[in-house]
Parts: sequence; C-alpha cells; structure tokens
Amino acid sequence: MRRVVTVELAAPATEMAQEEIPKQIAFLSKEIANIRFVREGAALEFEAPEERAADLAKAAEGLARTMQRSLRQLTRKLVYRSPACDRVEFRGGALPAGITQMGQGQVALEGIPLRLYRYFDRSLEALGAPFSPSPILVPTLIPAATLAKCDYFRSFPHIVTFTCHLPEDMPLIEDFRARHQDRDTLDERALSDMAQPEVCLSPAVCYHVYAANRDRVLPAGGARYALAGRCFRYESSKMVDLRRLWEFTMREIVFLGSRENVLALREQGNEIVARYLDEHRLAGEIRTASDPFFIAPDAAAKTYFQISSETKYEISLMLPEGERVAAGSLNYHTDFFGRAFSCDVEGAGPMHSVCIAFGLERWVYAFLAQHGDDPSGWPEPVRRAPEMATL
Repeated sequence: MRRVVTVELAAPATEMAQEEIPKQIAFLSKEIANIRFVREGAALEFEAPEERAADLAKAAEGLARTMQRSLRQLTRKLVYRSPACDRVEFRGGALPAGITQMGQGQVALEGIPLRLYRYFDRSLEALGAPFSPSPILVPTLIPAATLAKCDYFRSFPHIVTFTCHLPEDMPLIEDFRARHQDRDTLDERALSDMAQPEVCLSPAVCYHVYAANRDRVLPAGGARYALAGRCFRYESSKMVDLRRLWEFTMREIVFLGSRENVLALREQGNEIVARYLDEHRLAGEIRTASDPFFIAPDAAAKTYFQISSETKYEISLMLPEGERVAAGSLNYHTDFFGRAFSCDVEGAGPMHSVCIAFGLERWVYAFLAQHGDDPSGWPEPVRRAPEMATL
C-alpha cells in the first residue's frame, strides 16, 4: 500500500530550493513518486510505500535541510525574461494524438508532434548559423573511459546507461540462449553473464567534441561545432512524459577557445535565444541553474558553485500550474575539458568551452502546452514552416 508522505521543513523553501531539492529526492528510492511542495514551500510531499514511509521521510528531511542551508545565500540571476511571460495563456489540454509511450522514458512521435519536432530541429540548428560552426556527426555510444575523464561517474552515476554484451564464450552463450528460448524477458542471471561494460549510451553529445580534440593545440580563434544526436539519461520516477525521457534528442552548438572568446560567444547565444523566444511567443526565461548532481557529500557544494559562478544558464519554459521545463542551457565549463583531454589554445593555455544545448522533445512539449494543437493560432514562423505545409 502507498501513501502520501509529508515532510515539514524548518523554514519555507525558496523558489530556487523548490526546484533543486526534487532533483535529489527522486533518487532516494525508485519507489518515490509525485514530489511536490505544499503550503507555499513550508512542507514537501511525495508518494511512497507505507512500509518505507518513515525512513524515506527522514532521509528527505535531511537532504532538504542540507540543500536549503547551501542555497540560503543565493538568489537566481535572471538573464532574460520573454514578454510572453506577462500574458501567458496555456491553450494545450491533453497532449494530442501522435505521442505513443513505447516503454519507460521512450516515445514514438507522429502527426503534429513529429512535425513540431522536425521544425524545432531545423530552426534550432539555424540558430547556430551566425557562428559558422563545423558540422560533426558523432556516435551514440561513448567509451566509459571518456565519461570518466568528463567526471561523469563521480557527478552523475545515477543517470548513466551502461551498454554491455555477452563475451566471446561459446558455452556461456549457448547456456544463455537455452535459458531464454521460451522466455518473454531476461532472467535473473542475465546480467552476470555479461562482459564488463566498455561503453555507455551518451548522456550528452558535446562530450564527443571534447574527446575528438584530445591532444590538440587549437588556433587562437578556437573552434566551433554543430551537432545533434540521441542522448540517454535514466531519471527514475520523473520519466512520465516528454518533459523528461530516458532517450531523447539533443542539438548543440559547442565553442572551444580561450576564456574570453567562449564567454563572448555565450553572450551572443543568450541574445539569439532571447530573440527566438520572442519570435515564437514562448513564455520563458534564461536564468542561472544547476545540474542534478548525485546525492553525495559534495553535491550541495557543487550546486552552490554552479549557481553562484553562473556557469549554467537554463532556458526555462513555463507550463501550467506554475511548473517549468528546462528546454535548453548555455553552459560554461571553464578549462575543465581542456585539461581533461590535454587540449590547448595557441597562446592561451588549456582550452575553455561553452555548449548551447536544446532538448527537442521538451520544446515540443512546452510549445503544445502554451499554444495548443490548433495550427491556426500558432506563431507565424511555425504556422508557415515547410514542416506544416499540408496542415
């Protein structure tokens, strides 16, 4: 039996804490669901099994207290707020036909959602044109050694999707085949049959760019790339619709160069994204944010650093009932990847980097929530797009 667990907080959670705390709470247990704040942030609620309610409530209270303490001196910086935020109307009801759940965090798109997906893919790619980036095609698989250099296993081990296979061992393969001849799914011994994972499914396409520039010295002007690909992040109970998927599509523009160079390009990116929000009458903000670091002793410190140093700007689009979706980000990594992959910039030392990333399925979700599925009321750039020609 499940019940609603209520955690009373020592002090009401700020707006920022209300966004950051659930990122951690979700990974206390896969049995936690429907995390929410109530009474203007004075209490936290979630659903959990009756027999684990007390333990999970205690763990959630401790985690919330730690996060509140680390964030109490911080205020979120607002880089841009679109005019549509002041007059937003949510015309979308139930999501339209054309979105089919294929499995946990996996969807198939057709009809209007697919047309919108293709529109955002094309138009967001076009945002990079002023930067004249070099196109690059990257694989879906990424070596585990590359993710280790990216510090992923220390910062985000909880969302990695590992890829494994049966080893070259004929008796073992035959035993596996025989056991599964009449089964509808894998048995409990399957994982122990697998070889140690050498690769993972890529959680972000930009990591391939840094690895591709390993042991290089870039020209003083740096390098710019445009790319897109399928990404994979296992986010437990939060994978319920297009806002958060296990498998999704990310389009990115990546800048490599000196600190001054990449930060100037990020500022240009802020301006370009702001105009894009305006043109599409989307209610959204560009603001400081943090990544969902794993629950560890230094997680709160990492969150504090990321927000206070403004290394991550989030493209936050508004949804009904006060919710939001992070549809993209503009991230500055300092010289971390330059040092990790021994990549320098001529005359400037280790390479600094910025990536501007867009989650295509999230743009589709937010657009439908705000503008609905009737094309006659859509903003002109979408209504007149070639993807909508036969509507």
